[in-house]
Amino acid sequence: MTASTEWYVQLQKVYHDQAAQDLEEMRQYLPTQDVSQEDLSTFCQNVHSMELFQTRSLEEEMTPKLTEDLEGDWMMATMDPYEVPDHTPFLWYIGFRACQVFYEMHGRYPGVTDAYQEDVGPLQECIVQVVSSMNLQENELVQSTLLAAETPKFAQELARYGQAEIHTIASLVGGVASQEAVKIITGQYVPFNNTYIYNGIASVAATYEF
Repeated sequence: MTASTEWYVQLQKVYHDQAAQDLEEMRQYLPTQDVSQEDLSTFCQNVHSMELFQTRSLEEEMTPKLTEDLEGDWMMATMDPYEVPDHTPFLWYIGFRACQVFYEMHGRYPGVTDAYQEDVGPLQECIVQVVSSMNLQENELVQSTLLAAETPKFAQELARYGQAEIHTIASLVGGVASQEAVKIITGQYVPFNNTYIYNGIASVAATYEF
């Protein structure tokens, strides 16, 4: 590659002139002149990396309105399973949703009593209920894991967990939450969009936008 200071300066001028032209065109599209030149310049410099996040409330999270797009997003989340399918974070997301259903039915979370094994069966029924509400009962990954005919591994593990707060997991998730808060406060970098699931069993995580 051959380069010189003269060529570099000429190329830099080309980019500078194009940026100035784009800035003036953007000014013409604005319905008001209240936007400062500095803010408009910053917008033009960063517009290529801008994203619109439309997050949902907790109510919408727990009682979603089924749409083709939402069902498609859920289905896509099962198309990229972890190398050990049981460790796929999305499956544990469904398990957490089932724990919430269990809580609404029994007034407590599964496994908080000494006889946690007694909660495994009812929690498995909640898992089936959540899977059905998400229209995933025919999904191959869900059938081979959450709905497997053998021992209900997910229900058993969630009941054994008993709503515990493990300090190592709390520390990690707290660090992630702090990191995302800093992103929002400083306006730098792109924060997680919607739901973050961390699987402490295999130390893997995923973010789901639905």
